[in-house]
Amino acid sequence: MRTHAVGDALAVSSSHGSPNGSPHGSPGTLLRASTGVQPGALLRASTGAGRVTDALRAIGVHVLVVAAFALPGVALWWHAWDGHLSSTLTCTCGDAGQTVWFVAWPAYALAHGLDPFYSGAVQAPYGVNLLANASAVPIGVLVAPLTLTAGPIAATNVALTLCPALSGWSCWVAARSLVSWQPAALLAGLVFAYSPFVVTNLAMGHAGLALLVVPPLLLVATRHVLFGAPERRVRWGVALGALLGLQFLISSEVLAIAVVVGAPCALVAAVVGRRSLGSVSELARALAAAGLVALGLLAFPMWLFVWGPQHLHGPLWPGAPAEGNPVSALWDAGRYRAAAGTLLRFGGYEGQAGPPSSYLGPVLLALGGASLVAARRRRSAWVLALGAVLAAVCSLGALVWWTPGHALNLWAPWRILGTWPLLDDVIPQRFSAVIDLCLALVICVGIDSVRRAPFVGRRAGSWCTVAAVIILSAAAVGSTWRTYQVPFETRAVAAPEWFRVAAPRLPPQTIVLSYPFPFPLDGSSAPMVWQAVDGMQFRLAGGYVKEPGHGGRPLSDRPLSSPYDLLAPLTARADGRLPAARAPEVDALRAALARWRVDVVVVVEKGRDPQLALRLLTRAIGRPPRRTLRAWVWKLAGATPP
Repeated sequence: MRTHAVGDALAVSSSHGSPNGSPHGSPGTLLRASTGVQPGALLRASTGAGRVTDALRAIGVHVLVVAAFALPGVALWWHAWDGHLSSTLTCTCGDAGQTVWFVAWPAYALAHGLDPFYSGAVQAPYGVNLLANASAVPIGVLVAPLTLTAGPIAATNVALTLCPALSGWSCWVAARSLVSWQPAALLAGLVFAYSPFVVTNLAMGHAGLALLVVPPLLLVATRHVLFGAPERRVRWGVALGALLGLQFLISSEVLAIAVVVGAPCALVAAVVGRRSLGSVSELARALAAAGLVALGLLAFPMWLFVWGPQHLHGPLWPGAPAEGNPVSALWDAGRYRAAAGTLLRFGGYEGQAGPPSSYLGPVLLALGGASLVAARRRRSAWVLALGAVLAAVCSLGALVWWTPGHALNLWAPWRILGTWPLLDDVIPQRFSAVIDLCLALVICVGIDSVRRAPFVGRRAGSWCTVAAVIILSAAAVGSTWRTYQVPFETRAVAAPEWFRVAAPRLPPQTIVLSYPFPFPLDGSSAPMVWQAVDGMQFRLAGGYVKEPGHGGRPLSDRPLSSPYDLLAPLTARADGRLPAARAPEVDALRAALARWRVDVVVVVEKGRDPQLALRLLTRAIGRPPRRTLRAWVWKLAGATPP
């Protein structure tokens, strides 16, 4: 995916010589220029203590970079970090509430020796295939110690704060392999970490999409596999395979996007830099190592994803291929401080809307163009520009939209690509993540090229260039940050009294049907949050997750059928006609209670119409509930519904 390794380095060394423009220099300068090693490092490297010291120093630098990139994330989530980390979320609804459950389950599964990729805690008695959902299991595993000690809400807030920090660190690592000037790499990491794509997904709780730590590392690993030292190519092949496996577990959609863009770019880089490829057999061994490692890591997850219990057939969102990014969204942020639209509210964020997730803005677009001109002699810049163009074209979707609601009669590649297996689940708008990465790295390479230019003297380069980078950084980052709501709008999380007091005391494996009813189509994810906070002490009938309907198609993407057409609209946050309490619907609800093996039915004073829910459930169960702990409760264990 990148050809700037040998050719660019030779071009730089031949044109610049020493830092002050002279072809000569001190012995230490010549040593550094010829080997890339500091003179003192030769002495330290000869002892074990020196190697340990260097390793600790390197680790410290990386930790500091992650901490620096986390500071803006703390600002975004300040309403949680100001003392309410365990009791604050953007919403206990939609995707934001679902994320709390996805964070909680891996910790519970690891503590009890269960499968982290499959759960019977929701959609009882059938369970849910987490790999068929946006579960991002590695994130839950990473914060499992915090989940078990401080609770899933605190762990979710920490995870969402760290997602952009780790993404920025990863971009910084990739930038360091392209340039030698650290401020340029830091700017690239900051632009990528807090792009509108990342911030929008953070607001909705999409941890698997906001954590983009793997794509930049894939670029680094691919570069070393193609152009690295022969003796290390197999090692980098192993790393490439491990990264592919990790990204699949975080988000298979992001992996598909990275492959669609990365594979053509890697091929172009290999053709352009064929003189640096080395032996074909060495390259083949490295690629074979990558394939074997990826296959070994993904054999079981892929089986579970494609053929395992509760797997899905067909696209999750059938209309997604036609809904790409409008072209105008690249430079038009829309109306500032507007109320959250339908997509944000459905995702669980009810504050002010930011820019479109594909927004770059005039400043970043101009800076990217100028950087490409400045780095026009570096092949790495052109490969990255190719990646940005490919991602931008794919992000348009099957129809080319100039502005929202105004489509152009133009052919788009996604009309074909969007019908391929595994790609039919990809939402084209999410190619914006790759656009942001490529643009950030192009800017980084451009700034580094200007600093290395012959007309920039040593003293001018140390002061003027630093000042220019500070100004450009402020303009690039400020142009997008001014469109965000900082900090995010949040609310306090308070589980109903029955779920706090009575639910944790239920016998193990008790199946609870709750109102509000958890369901992904206009339903609620709040009961899943309450279940996660209670430590998964009971099982839920229903769930804000994707489950297979007839033919394995996602249930939420087809017309509802009883009892869902009774319970889901009754819970819905949107306006519309309430369900009718007719005999067929009541009979279907009664049959569902028996089919789902429900032990306890509980109605709390939340949701759209609790009184109507009480009447429907009373008719279905055949007796009135008991009022306890501000909830209406039926205990069905040991009884047969009439």
